[in-house]
Amino acid sequence: MVSDGYYYAVPLIGAALLLSWMTSPLWALPLLILAGFFLWFFRDPDRVIPDAVGAIVSPADGKVTDVSPAGDGSRRTRISIFLSVIDVHVNRSPMEGVVREVVYQKGKFLNAMGVDCAEQNEQNIVTVEGG
Repeated sequence: MVSDGYYYAVPLIGAALLLSWMTSPLWALPLLILAGFFLWFFRDPDRVIPDAVGAIVSPADGKVTDVSPAGDGSRRTRISIFLSVIDVHVNRSPMEGVVREVVYQKGKFLNAMGVDCAEQNEQNIVTVEGG
């Protein structure tokens, strides 16, 4: 479980208990359902990582929407993955290596399936040098 799930779920469970005690358990049900949703949404299941040397795995669940050169003249490749509400929202390193750079880029919150969203949306750009 990613800690963000507890951040949202625990106050909702507390409010549900208080509401149940003050009124009826039936009134607490929507809060408990919402708390359950947050615990499910922020789940972090174990993944089997292959032992093959140089293996590259998907860094996230979801649908690959773009594989293209990074566009900055480097040898980097940009891989865009769309996460729907039912996908696990945990990002992992796709390969063994050393994180050389992490750059936060402010941006918009355009539809993730849009053509220019990869350039315009808020993002973290992580550069990993493989071993």
